[in-house]
Amino acid sequence: MNSTQAPATLDAVYRAELRSVFGFLWRLGAREHEMEDLAHDVFATAARRWDAWDQSRPIKPWLMGIAFRLFSQTRRRKGTVEPLEDHEQQAHSSQAGPDDQVALGQAQKVLRFALGSLPEERRVAFVLHELEGLTVAEVSEQMGVPVQTTYSRLRQARVELAAVFERVQADEARRGGAR
Repeated sequence: MNSTQAPATLDAVYRAELRSVFGFLWRLGAREHEMEDLAHDVFATAARRWDAWDQSRPIKPWLMGIAFRLFSQTRRRKGTVEPLEDHEQQAHSSQAGPDDQVALGQAQKVLRFALGSLPEERRVAFVLHELEGLTVAEVSEQMGVPVQTTYSRLRQARVELAAVFERVQADEARRGGAR
């Protein structure tokens, strides 16, 4: 669905955006066992607040804002969070060979670890903007912060992620050289 098209019904929104909501929740750090409940809660909240959605605006930022708030509330209730690197989503393409599947799994594990190393505000801003494609203004609106704060969070997230990826590459090089 084109993000500028307004779906006529919640059912159409659900069918068009469920995959995006699942992906967003995964990138935020939701565990596999909680993803279905969180996604259900996103659409249940959307149904209750349907009249609050400005249908002249894209639905995706609105849904991602709901998902962000629900995810954050869940994390606050739980208090401590399990390390992200201990849980990874398995995505296997039926056309990918075994080597491609292993490489994809390793890349997902590194991405999840890197995103999990970010403080929640920076991780959410980064995921919404860089991975979900929301504008900085949309991210700011959904997070309830000024645009400059979002730009600052994005800059910091990029610096921190680059440092994590450099450490992972250095660790892999050391392990590869020790064989």
